[in-house]
Amino acid sequence: MAEATYGLLLPFDTDDEEFVRGFQLGMLWRSLELTGHAHGLVYARAAEMVMRMAEAKNLPFTAQITGDWAEVTIGVAEIGDDDGDS
Repeated sequence: MAEATYGLLLPFDTDDEEFVRGFQLGMLWRSLELTGHAHGLVYARAAEMVMRMAEAKNLPFTAQITGDWAEVTIGVAEIGDDDGDS
């Protein structure tokens, strides 16, 4: 099986990596607030913040790191439940 390649579908109009990281984490937080769980792709260096977000909500989390990217899940979705981020 070939290794997955990740990147932005629509690049931002800034090269500021902290802006992108903030956007990624903000989208996860939004999903947590709306659905009680979140799933998405973030920079691997954001994994510490994902862990802190999960701890703040007292939820489990997982992170599968592939190079510079991490596929993360916070909380547990019900079977068949789709938050639109997966």
